[in-house]
Amino acid sequence: MAVLHTSTSGIAYPGDMETLKRVYDLLCSERGLCQRSPAAEDLARATMSLFAQGVFDEDEIAETLRLYLDRKTVALAA
Repeated sequence: MAVLHTSTSGIAYPGDMETLKRVYDLLCSERGLCQRSPAAEDLARATMSLFAQGVFDEDEIAETLRLYLDRKTVALAA
């Protein structure tokens, strides 16, 4: 498990952006999200937020975002 910390620089280097884009693309595909939809924009913000909090592991980012999307789906259905 990655140790969470706040990014002090706020910088995502090209390799980081490739990882984040890969996770974003995967989850958009899994959830059937159109990449320019409001839901996909929310996913992009959540992805960057995790990175800024210090979550750098690709698998951990993906799993955390799946849980986030599941909770949002349940909340919208209620």
